[in-house]
Amino acid sequence: MDVSTDLGLTTGLITVQEALGADWGATAGLDLVRVVDPPPDSWPALHAAGFRVHPSWITWTAPVGASEDEFLARLDGKERRSIRAGQRFASERGIGMKVVTPLDAQSFDVFLGLYEPQIAAMRHGVPYAALERDEILEQGDDYFAVQAFAADELVGSCVCRIRRDISTVVIRFATTAPGSRQQRLVRALYMKVFQTAREMGHAEISLGTDPALYGHLTRPGLFSFKSGLGFTPVPARLFGSMDDPDEATMALRLDSLTDPSLLVSYDVGGTGRATAPPLRLTVLAGDPDTDTSPYGAPFLTGVDVLAVG
Repeated sequence: MDVSTDLGLTTGLITVQEALGADWGATAGLDLVRVVDPPPDSWPALHAAGFRVHPSWITWTAPVGASEDEFLARLDGKERRSIRAGQRFASERGIGMKVVTPLDAQSFDVFLGLYEPQIAAMRHGVPYAALERDEILEQGDDYFAVQAFAADELVGSCVCRIRRDISTVVIRFATTAPGSRQQRLVRALYMKVFQTAREMGHAEISLGTDPALYGHLTRPGLFSFKSGLGFTPVPARLFGSMDDPDEATMALRLDSLTDPSLLVSYDVGGTGRATAPPLRLTVLAGDPDTDTSPYGAPFLTGVDVLAVG
């Protein structure tokens, strides 16, 4: 077994034979055990042993729709009201939106001025946008930014990539100034991005790529936020985001994860891997009676709880 620690999370990398042949609940010092790229015929046995087979990364996508009204019609009433509240919030405070295309260094660096403190305040935040600055600016013609200003102060910004090969606008990074109504402003920013994508003639919107495990680098609320906006996740490799393998993961403790955490996994169904397996959600929690109702989504075949620890 190879052991690695990444941002406080300790993972043991094991084989299928090790996964099925040991009592991992008694293992000390590990947060997770994981099989990388398990063969499809092993999936049912791994699932029965308490592992969940999943893509390592997922990419969220949705049709832009012909208009904002058409996009909103796909959402439930609560989410539509939240979006309208966000737009009113921006309007009532005189927050104006500006589109910068192509992306230039000055606009990106102003964005980083909000983004980097926000990431630094996270428990396991990684400033991917800052790390990729030079690469992004080299591809400036394939990027644009939507900026939100209160007077002359930047209070929010999205940095978006244009994937012309698949007619998709990808919201890669979003940030807002600290405040109690950040989610309202984010929704208003997103609606402006969606409108910009329509005006550019693109068919799809992506809310970016996340690890399939919510509770370490990302929080479970992000899953609910993206699914509530009508987006559907697919394995990142199917979107062309990255060539990532499938994994089988068992959580042994939640010391370095949130309680609960969420794992977007495949619905194995006893048959092993399909071209595009349907997805289900596993809630990893200390309490086996944890309420799963906040995590339902139309693209899931089911939600289950695995008690950890």
